[in-house]
Amino acid sequence: MTEQLGMALGRQKPTGDPLAEAFATAIGFAPSRAASLRQPADVLHRAAAAEVARAPVTLDGRGFSAGMRESLLAPARALLAEWKQARAAFDARLGPYRVDIERAERLDADLAALIRRRDEDIAQIERETEQSHRYRERRDAFERAETRLRRYAEANGNRHATMTARSPLYLLALFCVGVTEWLINYTVFLLFFGIPAIAAGTTLILAVLLAFASHGHGSILKQWTHRFGHHAERIKRIGDWRLLVLASLALLVVLGAAGGSRYVAAEHVMRAQAGPNILGPDVVVQTDPTVEVLISLLANLGAWLVGIFFAYVCHDIDPDFMDATWQRGRAWRRFHRLRRVADERVRQTEARTAKELREAEVAAATRMDAVAQPRALLDQIEAHGQAVREAVLGAVRGNAEQYRAGLAAARSEGTGLVVAGGEQALSVDRALLLEMES
Repeated sequence: MTEQLGMALGRQKPTGDPLAEAFATAIGFAPSRAASLRQPADVLHRAAAAEVARAPVTLDGRGFSAGMRESLLAPARALLAEWKQARAAFDARLGPYRVDIERAERLDADLAALIRRRDEDIAQIERETEQSHRYRERRDAFERAETRLRRYAEANGNRHATMTARSPLYLLALFCVGVTEWLINYTVFLLFFGIPAIAAGTTLILAVLLAFASHGHGSILKQWTHRFGHHAERIKRIGDWRLLVLASLALLVVLGAAGGSRYVAAEHVMRAQAGPNILGPDVVVQTDPTVEVLISLLANLGAWLVGIFFAYVCHDIDPDFMDATWQRGRAWRRFHRLRRVADERVRQTEARTAKELREAEVAAATRMDAVAQPRALLDQIEAHGQAVREAVLGAVRGNAEQYRAGLAAARSEGTGLVVAGGEQALSVDRALLLEMES
């Protein structure tokens, strides 16, 4: 195919383009000319016998004797020299384009170099970051927290822990419980003390105690099995019992203070009715202290139950799972406050490299468009030269096999053949081709 193309181009009239004319000259060197290198078998056998008769035959690493090199390789070198002479003009004309062609062909190598430099820069950033003791300390803490959380997550079926109790929404819910407690008791304490500041302070204290009692009772109710099971550590069970006792005590204080103040306020109303009445002695407001105390206690208990509900739904059933999740989040935030700086440098490096890669590809494409025709001619010349070299190599291989057969025949006839180098296998390879071309 290449030979036919060369013959066709060789018959074309000159176009006035020096590169095209040099291409036509080079492509006109037909690979079939290598057939002239093949020598008759009897000629090669006689040459082999003559070499054996002169001196012991030594074969080199490729299985060639000195006579083989002289008889076979010298003509091949001459033909390859003619091929080089035929394409010399093309190479000379291609000179102005060769730089751009080589740069375009080095695109993959240039891209790989940019990527390698990016990786080295990122590795340098990591090394510099690792030199910080504070960074290593927080990274190790985060890895420990991550490992602990993974262990508890696997023990809980890889579900997500209920962490609402650690969010501001839970505090808002408890605040609403406290506000409800304020609305229930403030008027009673104002009647009891008669001083707004004391009534407000007392109501605020009771609101905090009721919110704390709701939190303690609700969380313990949700996590009872994990907190007081036989598997729980004794020191943790003691702490949980303390929380339960304090929450219960807070609830008793709230109920006692609210109920007692309501009872005293009701009696105060009853005593006030015993005095002069502008509506007349027949008009009396019916007041039952027991009923009012019960209503006050029920209202406070209702607020407490609402708080328990919030605490129950906002806590996870496994307190250790909640703690591991919170610890992991806290360690992650502390670690990534330091890690953010290195990540930003890494992103800048990657973005810079991506920009350079795009620019290199665009530049290579631009150069490729500019030298598209010369490169196409060069590709044809390279393919044609490969065909010439393969033809030469085939001819040398055929001649060498015949020559070796002649050496073997002379040896069997007892003509004194001595193979000093051993019985090396015949090797007509690329290295020999390079040797012939040099």
